[in-house]
Amino acid sequence: MAIPFEQLTSTTLRVRIAEKLREAILNGSLPEGERLVERKLASQFATSLTVVREALIELESEGFVVKKPNASTYVIKMTWDSAQKLFAVRNQLEAYAVEEAACLGTAAQMRHLEQLYVELLDAATAKDIQRFIRKDFSLHEAIWQMAGNEYLQAALRRAVLPIFSASAIRIASRRPFDLAQDAQLHLPLIDAIRNKDPRGARLALETAMQAWLAEVRTHMFSPNHEDHED
Repeated sequence: MAIPFEQLTSTTLRVRIAEKLREAILNGSLPEGERLVERKLASQFATSLTVVREALIELESEGFVVKKPNASTYVIKMTWDSAQKLFAVRNQLEAYAVEEAACLGTAAQMRHLEQLYVELLDAATAKDIQRFIRKDFSLHEAIWQMAGNEYLQAALRRAVLPIFSASAIRIASRRPFDLAQDAQLHLPLIDAIRNKDPRGARLALETAMQAWLAEVRTHMFSPNHEDHED
């Protein structure tokens, strides 16, 4: 008797291919800067170019891959120079976002933010680095949503996702940083937003941002910090 397997849709295939590629990136099978050839991937996965392209678009939206001007796709490779530039943009945009969140955030949004902070602490306690990074991004994204400006959210996702994705890739293969200490850096920011204190929120973010940039330098780059753009 033939087993009635569930027919896979193109959406299901896209999701599964994205998962496999994401896993390969995080475990180092696909190293930073590796070129991803669509036809080769389609052959390896025994699927169409369209499905592979859709999977790569999903990974690009998550910051794991980037498209270069020649239309080729590569696994993201963060350098110290590019990290500093992204943090400079992030600092300006997110400072405005936290001020707006402190002014405009609703009680329901605040409860959601506090729940995300609890989940961040749980990931820190479990020393689950990848879950910690995902929860960290979700927490920041929730703050951006509280600001009520979809254009600001889009700009911040573009600036911040590469940092979180590159962190997930590099930290997966290196010694972990102090997750609990990192989580605690969020508390003054959350308190300021809860207290409807936009100035306090900005100051808390700026203080935390300095510490986060230092963590990126220490845990993502070589001891001599000589990473530069190719």
